[in-house]
Amino acid sequence: MRTAVVIGAAAGDRVLSVAKMPRSGEDIIARDHGWQIGGCAFNVLRALARLQIPVINGIRVGNGQWGQRVCQALTELGIPPRLTSETQDNGWCFALAEASGERTFISIPGCEEQWDRTELQSFALPSNSIIYASGYELGCQQGEAIQQWLLNDCLTQTLVLDLGPRLATLPHNFLRQLPTDRTILTVNRDEARFLCGEGELVQLSADYASSTGITLILRLDSQGAWLCQPDSSPIFVPAYQVSVVDTIGAGDAHTAGLIAGLSQGLPLKDCVDLGNHVAAIVVSKQGAAGAPTLKEINQSMLTPVTPLVC
Repeated sequence: MRTAVVIGAAAGDRVLSVAKMPRSGEDIIARDHGWQIGGCAFNVLRALARLQIPVINGIRVGNGQWGQRVCQALTELGIPPRLTSETQDNGWCFALAEASGERTFISIPGCEEQWDRTELQSFALPSNSIIYASGYELGCQQGEAIQQWLLNDCLTQTLVLDLGPRLATLPHNFLRQLPTDRTILTVNRDEARFLCGEGELVQLSADYASSTGITLILRLDSQGAWLCQPDSSPIFVPAYQVSVVDTIGAGDAHTAGLIAGLSQGLPLKDCVDLGNHVAAIVVSKQGAAGAPTLKEINQSMLTPVTPLVC
């Protein structure tokens, strides 16, 4: 199997359930579900480890209480830390989950925003590996170090970039310089609107893929996903039917499933399907920590939702 290189953040998540988001000045009741270790990169790393995909750990571990918890979580996965910080702890956030499953984050950043290109160059990367990076780190204050590393030092690897809500902070020339034959961008509907414009999102995403030469995956939650490849008709991949508890970590779970499929050499449509499957299992549980094992995936009784025929 191809190795996955996971670059990005681990952070503490304090998960609260609320009936709805409060208005300014309002006092509401929440249910506390305790803390978990999350962060986009850690969610992806944990899911890949449970699916038995070989990984290279590019997550920074801090020097405080959250760093200790991150280190413990990595140790439990059998993946020792490689990047550390002597001056900062890992960040953390409140993750507020509404009854609809929608989630809102209030984040306190930490050492996961410290990046140095020289440090990244020290990784011995297999030439055919798959590199994951999140827009949270690509778009942070020191994110240019990751950008330049991806563009100038990772010359044969497949790039899987989950652009996230910091897409707006990324320089346009970074997206324009991405290698067209080795890059996969994965976005949700809001990110697709920013990237492709307002209108019929599937067609706009397909047009973006054709105009840039980059493969784009459009995630539409319970409405499935679309695989948009250059100069090809978009391919619909149905979601799996599941009762949603919350959507914390859903996008990370989908990306992990996609990477796991790529690692195993599956066709791209099957990679997206695996992403849908992993994400469905995660959203059926509280928080982002419910990534399935390989055995759970193989024994899963979930079925794809049959799309409506108009």
